[in-house]
Amino acid sequence: MRRKTFVKNAAFLLTGILLSPGKIFSRKALGAGDQKIWLELIDYARWSPSPHNVQPWKLKIISKTQASLFYDPMRLLINTDPTSAFTITGMSMFIECINIAANPLGYKVIARHEAEQHLDYSSKTMKLFAELTLVERDIKEFPERELIRKRKTSRLHYDGEILKNEVIESLKTVAAEYGFHFNYSANAEIINYILKLNEETLFYDIADERSRIELGKLIRTTHKQAEEKKDGLWSRCMRFPGGLMHNFFFHHERFNSKWKRKILSSVYLKSMTGTANVCWISGNFKTRADWVNAGIMFQRLWIEMTKFNVYLHPFGSVITNPIAYEKFKLKINHSGSKGELWMLARMGYSHQPPRSFRLETSDIILPS
Repeated sequence: MRRKTFVKNAAFLLTGILLSPGKIFSRKALGAGDQKIWLELIDYARWSPSPHNVQPWKLKIISKTQASLFYDPMRLLINTDPTSAFTITGMSMFIECINIAANPLGYKVIARHEAEQHLDYSSKTMKLFAELTLVERDIKEFPERELIRKRKTSRLHYDGEILKNEVIESLKTVAAEYGFHFNYSANAEIINYILKLNEETLFYDIADERSRIELGKLIRTTHKQAEEKKDGLWSRCMRFPGGLMHNFFFHHERFNSKWKRKILSSVYLKSMTGTANVCWISGNFKTRADWVNAGIMFQRLWIEMTKFNVYLHPFGSVITNPIAYEKFKLKINHSGSKGELWMLARMGYSHQPPRSFRLETSDIILPS
């Protein structure tokens, strides 16, 4: 009799497993306490910079100490970042923000990256970027995590003050810790050359239809539009009147005449008034591992600048445009001994600039 009961119950259990396995062996539902720490960390990391402010990151919380970081292929830049090098660098910066934010809580982040060298531009669904694990740490490191929210970016006029040697040496030290060279110049002739080269390259890139269409999707020309989208290139932050920026991207033919282009160039160069410091970074920048390492370093470097109240304005077009890139290398007499040039920027002090919107924490978290 007991044998009959056993067989009957076993059959019932097996049927239940086959028909509804999730109900029999369901994973324990996430509690509010499990999610709390990740929500706190993402509330810091969402201020991480990304190419053209695309913010491609999405996070799925698995447990109190585990989460899966995805990227949204619909937010990638297939024309302006074809190798995905700079997007991967940005994703790494996002992870490093989580790591820094976790520091006061007694944790560090271990990231196990996917094997793919480049991001998948063809996917129609979210793609896994890395598995993140929070691990307890005994020693709390700096920098202070509030610097993530205060990180300095400015396209305003700078005040013309040359950075102190103390600042430069500190930035060189941060870069060197990760195997990179931080190069600096306050030479007026070099600075003027870079500003002019950057201006010419921006116009050249916008003349390319594929790049213009891609960037056009990220253009935000009103406060309402910027606030609703919470991403992209807001005209107020870019220091361009909204109407002018709209025409420049969506009615590009209106700027074909030389005199209009000259006026626009003058407006752009005038916005660079007071630039007295430029920097460029070189080192290994060819593989995914290099780009991840660069992201960790660059996030730390930017936060180090913030400690000194120094603002940064990257000139990405000079780096990504092959012609401008070679001109710049020739100008500074760059040799391959210091690795690949992958970042160029102006630095300095300015009034507090307008700030780009960011996706809310709730926009980044995926359903568990």
